[in-house]
Amino acid sequence: MGQRRDAEQERGYISASPMPDRSVAFIVHGHFYQPPRENPWTDSVDKEPGAEPYHDWNERIFHECYRANAYARVFDESGRVLRIVNNYEHLSYNIGPTLLSWLEREHTITYGRIIEADRRSARARGGHGNAIAQGYNHTILPLCSPRDARTQVRWGVADFRHRFRREPEGLWLPETAANHAVLDLLIEEGLRFTILSPYQALKVRKLGTEEWTDVSLGRLDPTRPYRYLHSDGSGRCVDIFFYDGPVARSIAFEGALRTSQGLLDALGRGRGGGPMVNVATDGESYGHHFKFGDRTVAHALEMLAKDRDLWVTNYGELLDHHPPEHEVQLWLGEDGQGSSWSCAHGVGRWSRDCGCHTGGKEGWNQAWRAPLRTALDFLRDECATLYEGHASEYFEDPWAARDAYVQAILHEDPQEFFREHARRELTERERVQALSLLEMQHHSMLMYTSCGWFFSDLAGIETTQILKYAGRTIDFMRELGHIAPFRAFLERLAEARSNTPEEGNGADVYRRHVVPVRVSPRRVTAHLAISGLVLDAEPEGEVAGYEYQLLHTEQRTHGNVQLITSQVSLRRTSTGRSYQESAAALHLGGVDFYCVVRNDLSLDDFKSAAERLWSQFTTASMPVLLRLAAEEFGPKEYGLEHVLPGGAHHVAKKIMGGLLERFAEQYAYLYEDHRRTLEMLQAAGIHLPKELSAAAEITLARRFEMEIAKQRESHDPDAYRRAIAIAEHAYAHGFHLDPKVASRTFESMLAHSVQVASARPTKENLQAALELLRLIQTLRLDVALERPQEALYSAIATRSDFPADELATLMKALWLSPSLLQAGAGS
Repeated sequence: MGQRRDAEQERGYISASPMPDRSVAFIVHGHFYQPPRENPWTDSVDKEPGAEPYHDWNERIFHECYRANAYARVFDESGRVLRIVNNYEHLSYNIGPTLLSWLEREHTITYGRIIEADRRSARARGGHGNAIAQGYNHTILPLCSPRDARTQVRWGVADFRHRFRREPEGLWLPETAANHAVLDLLIEEGLRFTILSPYQALKVRKLGTEEWTDVSLGRLDPTRPYRYLHSDGSGRCVDIFFYDGPVARSIAFEGALRTSQGLLDALGRGRGGGPMVNVATDGESYGHHFKFGDRTVAHALEMLAKDRDLWVTNYGELLDHHPPEHEVQLWLGEDGQGSSWSCAHGVGRWSRDCGCHTGGKEGWNQAWRAPLRTALDFLRDECATLYEGHASEYFEDPWAARDAYVQAILHEDPQEFFREHARRELTERERVQALSLLEMQHHSMLMYTSCGWFFSDLAGIETTQILKYAGRTIDFMRELGHIAPFRAFLERLAEARSNTPEEGNGADVYRRHVVPVRVSPRRVTAHLAISGLVLDAEPEGEVAGYEYQLLHTEQRTHGNVQLITSQVSLRRTSTGRSYQESAAALHLGGVDFYCVVRNDLSLDDFKSAAERLWSQFTTASMPVLLRLAAEEFGPKEYGLEHVLPGGAHHVAKKIMGGLLERFAEQYAYLYEDHRRTLEMLQAAGIHLPKELSAAAEITLARRFEMEIAKQRESHDPDAYRRAIAIAEHAYAHGFHLDPKVASRTFESMLAHSVQVASARPTKENLQAALELLRLIQTLRLDVALERPQEALYSAIATRSDFPADELATLMKALWLSPSLLQAGAGS
């Protein structure tokens, strides 16, 4: 024990903070996680069905949960905002590394609030931050190869260190899945604690004694920490917190989040005689699974806990004051492989048809799980053989290099990575090959993300996502010059069958859901060529994970036909692999595009081919021109359906612009021709069928949006008098306007105006924000107030030079409580 305590002091775990003068500690842990959703060929998230009105599930859950908890509202008795709380300062939490990468890229401010919360909590709790690490991409560690399990832990720790700028004390095991080998691994990697389900404990005994007590089936006391000793008998250890199962269930499934009082009451029902009540649930419970759960947590832990003088803390601080007094052994599941918090049988949910599933229909089964894992294991082992055989040419220790490769994924200095691990100074080609081998390994681990087995069917989006990682792994094998075992992989995958007959077997699912989203360098080239026919293309930039340059590009129009020829230089950003592609594309009008791409033309050959095609552009018939394009640049053909998702939207929008204009003109004619009739019917109290009201509503909404767009930056109500008149006319006659564009425009304007007023709180700036708010009300726009509230709230906390009357009026308009002026806004 003395050696362990010395080591903890050296790493900064043991603080000088005094023991809080409260008897029971409260720890609420949130496991915040989403599977990686990026298309592995483009590094961007494709649109996902069911996530509406958002683009994808990450975006939807971000707004409902991740951002909501960074800016959780506490309201006064009048329904006005009294506090804006960063819940991450009160919760113990882990956030998956792949989710944090997405947040850092897409929502930098919220990401910063999450990181800052850990720093603040560390200052408040004797150096113990609330954040803990997680296994990298949420792989079930007991089912991993020992090598992969170690890399998952090391990558998770390295990612944490990179973001939070400190060593993690604890690590969340994905699905809390554990066995003796996994816990031994945590000890060997220097982790201090982890969190498990009470149903994972088998037996306990007082440290230093011989007699064990059976605590299986959840009979363990979860109010105290326990110690697990390394199986090698060395005495090395990791501490384990078993969360309170009934309390966690009441929060996640039984409505304890309906009120803050209900949440504290649930925590107060924690059973046992130890020094704490601790609970762990999916972090998404707080806002996504239970709407406004973020607000319940904020009021309970920020307000009520302080009023009642409760000790809200985290696991690291608690261990300082209450080290374990008991040793624990784990239940290893029905088959001895391990146990978890979401499979009653152990870890069968991720390997066989154990009976655990989420969703699905009567009569469905999960017999597909075992052949899915068999197929992926086969591919993983093939990759390992290829990696080990070739990576040794470049690295002193290929597997140590893989463990360290997370540095490059995190965009740390790649030169340092190669200096530390390469056998010698590598040539450019050798670096490309080495990075391709490492990316192959990276994707072969991503294909084990646990969600691929969690739900009810083989064809679900979570399972097709891990099959996409398998597809990308196969492509890396091919890029390395290896004959990929694609057919053998599909043969094994075909043994899995979807519960939906039309989806077929695993090979069918792969062909239907993976092959269409695969993006090759040729498809990227086709995307650039077709987009260039309609949009203004930049001569260089980044798209779909490639840096590109458009070289020797020529574009002309003849009649209704456009032609473009270009040689395109591509460089894959992750590996540095380069490609030279040549393309010709035609726009035949409307949605008809024809593109051909080849990759074997030298510059001279490209120029000759382009010259032959251009010589016929204005004279040849369309069949001749298409045949000549195919002969010179084919035979690989592409159309609008091959344009990458984001680009396809812009191309379609450009094409539809003229079509929308013509439709709008026809609606306007119909409305004006029958306006008197429609309005008299409305005045007579007759409800218009949708077919009649549509022309009026579409026309008036379009005119309203156009008037808004003309003024755009003005805050002067007089500038919008025509827009106001259109809106008043529409509402007076019972027509519904759906001014989404105008609402988004004014939402952005209001946020900017309040930010200006908060930074420079003059009477003029505050008055401008107020006038804009009044205009929004006059126009009856639906504008979110969250960001203006947050800007002013933060300013009130940090400065006192606001003009009093204007500030009070603006606060009232933004639904901020006047109590803020007496107490200060807080953090």
